[in-house]
Amino acid sequence: MTGDGTRLRPLSGDDPAVLGPYRLLGRLGSGGMGRIYLARARPGGPLVAVKTLLSEGAVGGHDRRRFAREVTLAQRVDNAYTARVVDADPAAAVPWMAIEYIAAPSLAELVRTAGQLPASAIRWIAAGTAQALDALHRQGIVHRDVKPQNILLPLDGPRLIDFGISHAQDITRTSLTLGTIAFTSPEQARGEPSTAASDVYSLGATLFHLAVGRPPYPEGEDTLRLLARVSRGELDLTGLPKELVPLIRPCLAVDPSERPRPAHVLDRFLAELRRLPTSQSGTRWLPPRWTDLIGTYARQGEEWSHALGFDPQAPTGDVRTSAVPPPGPTRVDGEARARAREEERARAREEARARAQEEQRARAREEARARAQEEQRARARARASADAPPPAPPVSPAPTPAPHPPPKKSGPGSWLVLIAAALLMVFLAQSCEDRDTDTSTTDGRSGSLTRPTSTYTPRRPTPTVQDMAFRAVRTGDCLDVYADGSGRWSRRAPVRVTCGSASAYVRVTRAAGSGVCDTGSGRGRWSHYAADGRRTVLCVSRQFRSGQCFTAKLDKDERATADLMVVWNCASGRVPQGQTHILRITGYYRMPSSRRVKCTSDNSRYWYWEVNDGRSVVCAKIA
Repeated sequence: MTGDGTRLRPLSGDDPAVLGPYRLLGRLGSGGMGRIYLARARPGGPLVAVKTLLSEGAVGGHDRRRFAREVTLAQRVDNAYTARVVDADPAAAVPWMAIEYIAAPSLAELVRTAGQLPASAIRWIAAGTAQALDALHRQGIVHRDVKPQNILLPLDGPRLIDFGISHAQDITRTSLTLGTIAFTSPEQARGEPSTAASDVYSLGATLFHLAVGRPPYPEGEDTLRLLARVSRGELDLTGLPKELVPLIRPCLAVDPSERPRPAHVLDRFLAELRRLPTSQSGTRWLPPRWTDLIGTYARQGEEWSHALGFDPQAPTGDVRTSAVPPPGPTRVDGEARARAREEERARAREEARARAQEEQRARAREEARARAQEEQRARARARASADAPPPAPPVSPAPTPAPHPPPKKSGPGSWLVLIAAALLMVFLAQSCEDRDTDTSTTDGRSGSLTRPTSTYTPRRPTPTVQDMAFRAVRTGDCLDVYADGSGRWSRRAPVRVTCGSASAYVRVTRAAGSGVCDTGSGRGRWSHYAADGRRTVLCVSRQFRSGQCFTAKLDKDERATADLMVVWNCASGRVPQGQTHILRITGYYRMPSSRRVKCTSDNSRYWYWEVNDGRSVVCAKIA
């Protein structure tokens, strides 16, 4: 299916006005197998994209069965990384399927209109798409048609669409396009069964297209020649930036067993992200030329949602709610690559500069500490030398002593002399202690009392970047931080984010220098001692969102215990020590007045926790 997502074409004579309960408002796109319409079921209701299967005359049984298989596959998908199926009727005279409308451009249109991407942005898209594929594969679904045209990109991350279409198509059909072959895995091109590894190969080809502006094969070949080249895995990776080789090249391995799993691609990005104080939103990773086009789509979708209704007198021309700027010309490959490399180098320089400044501050703190210790040792040596007895005068040959008269008997005068001498010694000792106390010294040449020219004053340590980050947090702020399952926080310093963003895992309920925090499920305490001795205590409360995961321990009776401050990768194959399962949040609700909690309408196994002092409840099931 192709089309300009910012333009809604009018319905023509062969377009139906209604499909099922949906009134069609205009045509979004068309292709060889059918069309896509913008529609809604009622005035003010949510917009949907209705996909149809059209043919000349009546729809044949083979095409209808193929469309029904696609509907069945699409309805099995239940995650936040794809366009959700709202309704469908493959048995109708004109088979149709209503899908959640996502007002965002595809990666193909973004590359065509806004040029290639720097390496950091490609890693972000790789992580988001890998997360979507991992969610599909865990449900037993292989996409089989991953390509730039089938990945939409709103600012909060990629969305996969048209899953399962190529499963219903024969790879040898003459309708197979060059755009599909260029992103197909070698085993698919040879007509072999598709697996999850096939999706990984197509992901690698898509990421190469984002970096270089073309598929990883020579350009200008016809369909059959390109199909033969793909089946042999004969790649042309000219122009791939070397910093992206470790990410993209393993995905393009000819042997499916040598390709990484989507979870490995995601884990690698998340490990790098934890070392960067940044948001996971596309506004941080994507260049302005990409975010501008994404914003145009989002604004157009919002305007359509409010402006389009069921007015039978609607104009017959192109339906538009605002002037949409025409797409700009495709940039020359060399210029775009140079610009992308320059943006990547600038970002790397900025991160290196920040690391160098932090290392310089650490060295300065260490040098100041060493100087203080050396000064303390010097003062100790000075006190020790002042307490030592004066050196004895040089010994000269003594004259022959004259004979002493015989000792006289001690009388009262002798005792008085001894007592006076003892009192003098006590007085002199007290004087020395006084001199030591006020740090004065005696000049031996003149016998006068002199003061030191300067005294030592301990230097107050300079606050570090980490110290300042803690002091900047205020009550009501939201932070991109969570418990890592090992008794530690995911970051060394707090990173403030908007409370509505997906990375706002906790909200600060109290920021102070000391104190006790409220306890209970979903609450925690983060304290920090600064280099200058000041203390910061942050009382935090977990922000629960559907789709997030945490770890829990299930006993033999399937009773669950969990630390709700933990956030865990839903696709991980490991859990922290002492834990047994990964649970996914299915809902965050107000506690019913009856206090009878029912998390699902079916009979699936779930667990729930009372949070927010019993006013709310978190429901979860095994991921």
